[in-house]
Amino acid sequence: MERIKKVFQKMASEEIRSLLITNDKNVRYLTGFTGEDSILLLLKGQAYFITDGRYIEQAKIELPKEVAIVKWESGLIQEAVARINASGVDSVCFEGSQMSYQEGTAFVNNLKISAEPIIDFVEEFRAVKDEAEIKNTVEAVKIVDKTFMHILNYIRPGITEKNVAAEMEHFMKNIGSEGTSFATIVASGVRSSFPHGEASDKVIEKGDIITLDFGALYKGYASDMTRTIAVGEVDPKLEEIYGIVLEAELAGLTAIQEGMMSKELDAIIRKPILEKNLNQRFNHGAGHSIGLDIHEAPFISGKSEVRFKKNMIQTIEPGIYLAGLGGIRIEDDILVQEGQGIILTQSPKLDLIKLPFY
Repeated sequence: MERIKKVFQKMASEEIRSLLITNDKNVRYLTGFTGEDSILLLLKGQAYFITDGRYIEQAKIELPKEVAIVKWESGLIQEAVARINASGVDSVCFEGSQMSYQEGTAFVNNLKISAEPIIDFVEEFRAVKDEAEIKNTVEAVKIVDKTFMHILNYIRPGITEKNVAAEMEHFMKNIGSEGTSFATIVASGVRSSFPHGEASDKVIEKGDIITLDFGALYKGYASDMTRTIAVGEVDPKLEEIYGIVLEAELAGLTAIQEGMMSKELDAIIRKPILEKNLNQRFNHGAGHSIGLDIHEAPFISGKSEVRFKKNMIQTIEPGIYLAGLGGIRIEDDILVQEGQGIILTQSPKLDLIKLPFY
């Protein structure tokens, strides 16, 4: 209930009379509810959790007792509209980016008062993790670290990328993951030049470089790690690229701290890559936050003036991709602190791991 109280306080400071929350991750963050198809209406100091008959009993167990549980009669949004119209408030804010055009239009048209879309109202609270959130993320990280060490003994020439992904996902579930935090990326050989090369039917071969980008979920919280390994010897150019990417990633992990501006960190990460005139081959963001979503703000960007705060959890993930040859990406999760951050992911990376082949 403390999180809901903080939202009410922010609403009061910004003179927001009522707020409709439809993002399921925001609903979970504020209430602890782990189900689906439910919304939260904050109205005149009272929190109304609106759901259907499938989730009433679950909500009674998971929600704070101060939150009123409402079973809708004609629909989620319709129930919210009826309560807002009957409340006497003169305006309502809603998460504009979370509704479809059809839902948003119906919501606004059926209100008797003014409605205003807002963005990232709850997400601003989610950006800084509390003790429980950090603990859950650490457990999710432990799962990917164990999975990486396991998969090193599984990968060999002759199996497919999908075989590797399936083994990783099976292993993660067996050791406590609720599921993957995103579609597992296993990209080998020339396919490693695809930054988001989801596992395919390609057979892994001797001499392949392999990108493994994967994450686990623990009590809803995500981890996200990338390691690039080799099957035997690879093209010397790829080994050179590995060293550049590692230098960039280590620079970012060393530099990030409370108060640093996102664009400052982006420049630090890109510096070793720019010095080799390869920035055009680094064609994605340098990192992002993780939490209930795999991609959360703040993002590491050359245009962002957001400043990092203590207990944000960020990824650092530089990469270089050479079409027709292969790509390298290395990624870790780090807990931001006043000084040196705490690197959560611990899987080896300081040398390019070269698996034996038989």
